[in-house]
Amino acid sequence: MREKSEIAADIVGLLRQLAANLQEMADSIEAKESPPVNEPPMPTLEQVRAALAGVSLAGHGAEIKAIIAKYGATKLSDVAPKNLAAVLKEAESLGS
Repeated sequence: MREKSEIAADIVGLLRQLAANLQEMADSIEAKESPPVNEPPMPTLEQVRAALAGVSLAGHGAEIKAIIAKYGATKLSDVAPKNLAAVLKEAESLGS
């Protein structure tokens, strides 16, 4: 039969392991619940279309088509939603 001190040492080890696992779980949950910091909202297709129309009317139609092509599309609606912010940023720099 094992001595009480060995059993107590095993219990302490298990409790420490349990505490570490619980802390890891709490950190994971906290990371998932934390909202992104200073992340600008993604523009909608309609917002980008309106902005590009204004830049195009200012005489930058060819440049707008080149920007859209740069993102693998032939028309704005074919641009991946994740790239709309970049398209908008590039188009706005033409108008400056």
